[in-house]
Amino acid sequence: MDIGLRELLIIVGIIVIAAILFDGWRRIRGSRGKLRLDRNLSPYYDNTDAPKAKSKNPTSFLSETENEQEDTPFLSTKDELDHIPSKEEQQISLNLAEEEAQYNKQHSPKPEIDDKPQPIEEVLIINVVALDPDGFKGPALLQNILESGLRFGEMDIFHRHESMTGNGERYFSMANGVKPGTFDLDDIDHFSTRAVSFFLGLPGPKHPKRAFDVMLAAARKLSNELNGELHDDQHSVMTAQTIEHYRQRIVDFERRKLKKKY
Repeated sequence: MDIGLRELLIIVGIIVIAAILFDGWRRIRGSRGKLRLDRNLSPYYDNTDAPKAKSKNPTSFLSETENEQEDTPFLSTKDELDHIPSKEEQQISLNLAEEEAQYNKQHSPKPEIDDKPQPIEEVLIINVVALDPDGFKGPALLQNILESGLRFGEMDIFHRHESMTGNGERYFSMANGVKPGTFDLDDIDHFSTRAVSFFLGLPGPKHPKRAFDVMLAAARKLSNELNGELHDDQHSVMTAQTIEHYRQRIVDFERRKLKKKY
């Protein structure tokens, strides 16, 4: 079979094209294998940017890298990069956050705390009157009330607190029964008075019954040791019945206070 020059050239061209296509296919396949090989082996080699991987198990390394990708935000497109806030936008956000925090702080509901002292509604008074015409002498009086836990303080009178050392809430006070009702400690050696007045205000201590018992004990001690006599707020001699009446007044006051809450 005779082949002409034209047919021969066509056959040679087909062979050349086939060779070119085969070579291109071979190169593409070889580059994919190289990329796949590098991707699998690169984590196990030291480099200047990252430390050598401790694990030599490709499966464990893959799980670690996948976890890192899930936890770390990744920006890969131009649209995502365009949403990175500028320094000015970041400062504006910070300013708005500070203003919102300040507003919430100023307008947040605050617990209602009543710092004002509650007005005294009722006062229990025990007067101790001296039976001696010379009255209670300053040094003896001072020694007696100090032993009962009273301490000199506000308004230049004596006060008894929850603790004998003067700590805790105030239970009751003791004033001079003679005007102006105060004491002068600088002149206590020459001081004398015909009477003193113990008084407990309501509302006052958290446990008014206990405070009243402490006040009554202090008044009795003074009366017994310095020759005095207990009188009520009407200047009548105090009896057991009067004392029970005082305790009942405390009970009634607490009952009224409880009703006001509800």
